[in-house]
Amino acid sequence: MSTPRSEMETASANSSQFGARRRDRVKLRAAQALLTILAISFLLQIFTPLRLNTDAVTLLSMADSASHGSGFLEDGEKSVFPPGYPAMLVVLLKLGVAHPWVLVGLNMIFLSLGLLAVFFLLSEEFFADRAAVLMVCCLFLLSYVVVKHSTVPLTEGPFFFCSMCGLALMSKAVKTASNRHFVLLAGAALLSAAAAVTIRRIGIALVPPLVFMFFGSRRFKSFWAGLSSRAKLSVWSGGGVLALVTVGIFAFTSYWRIFVSDARARYKITPLSWLPWYRLREFGELLINFPTYRIPVALQHLVPWVGFLLLLFLVVALAARRGKTGPADVYIVCYALVLCAWPYYDARFWWPVLPLLIAYSLSAVQRLKIPAVVVAVYCVCFAILGFGAIAYSTRITFSGCNFPQRYGAGDLAATYRAALDQCRNNGGSTDNVNTRVLRLLREFK
Repeated sequence: MSTPRSEMETASANSSQFGARRRDRVKLRAAQALLTILAISFLLQIFTPLRLNTDAVTLLSMADSASHGSGFLEDGEKSVFPPGYPAMLVVLLKLGVAHPWVLVGLNMIFLSLGLLAVFFLLSEEFFADRAAVLMVCCLFLLSYVVVKHSTVPLTEGPFFFCSMCGLALMSKAVKTASNRHFVLLAGAALLSAAAAVTIRRIGIALVPPLVFMFFGSRRFKSFWAGLSSRAKLSVWSGGGVLALVTVGIFAFTSYWRIFVSDARARYKITPLSWLPWYRLREFGELLINFPTYRIPVALQHLVPWVGFLLLLFLVVALAARRGKTGPADVYIVCYALVLCAWPYYDARFWWPVLPLLIAYSLSAVQRLKIPAVVVAVYCVCFAILGFGAIAYSTRITFSGCNFPQRYGAGDLAATYRAALDQCRNNGGSTDNVNTRVLRLLREFK
């Protein structure tokens, strides 16, 4: 027979559970509402005129060259960029639909599909709470790096989709107990990784996670346990030979030789001692959600030290996951190692793994027991800066004849003015036109 005290304790526990479920529903609704607002904000950017930077000019030049039967060349020379993304642009040119809104729209499609893959990956590997996963997606979209470059025809969008899709498939394949499902998932993951390599060089960082998928899967472990020592040695030998052949084939391609030549030329300008500061500075920009060049000069030297905090979060989170390592963990380590040797500086290099960095940071914050108030204040500040970047981008999108001044201020302002017929009589100069960029603006209009 229950006592009044036990009945009160039961009622209190039920009330507590009801309150927790209610708070979870509120968090989920808030995350869904924020994600909807962000989706609308990004879709508005489809109406922007064509935005170009140095890499975008190269990619569009390669596509323009290939569409005229000259191969994927830049000014008649082979480029360091892979042909995957330019090949997609060639298809659009052949179909006559290579318009700015189509290019930006494709970016948004890849971004959306990539986030869908991120949702499944994080739900499978990191968080059981859907609200937490959605908040990671929201913070990703609020990053100035994503806002700034999602409107430019670059490889970030398609590579983000291919790499995250591949990781989500690998994560599922590792845990499946069905031979049929493993073959299907592994095959799809292999195709995703292959597509990623054709889009960006750093797609090679997906190879170790693929290897982990095979050797770490349940089916392989049971198969391996039944092999004799001689059979295991044969498997290792065959795998080693296959790896050497693959590396040899890749190393002798003209694409690899151009890549090595470009890196050697850059190393003569960039000392190796600068590379750690490049990466920490990029981490600092990601954490404060603001580009260094817009920070007062007197404070810019603090940015790499802020970046060290993000590196600490990453190390703490990876250390905590030692017992449940997955393809995503292998990938983030390999991706970071490749970038550590890359002699260029740009925070957008981290776009394809930014959701993972956010997820690791959240895991580290929970493990380090950082007060919830501190985390909430930081997220609010991050969101304010993110919405500021979105507002700035939207202002550029709908700037009309002021677009050359607001986006192309500097060397390309006159070129945009010459390319946009409605802006020619806007009072600005049309001298110093970049004929190469002008041709691209007219080709992709």
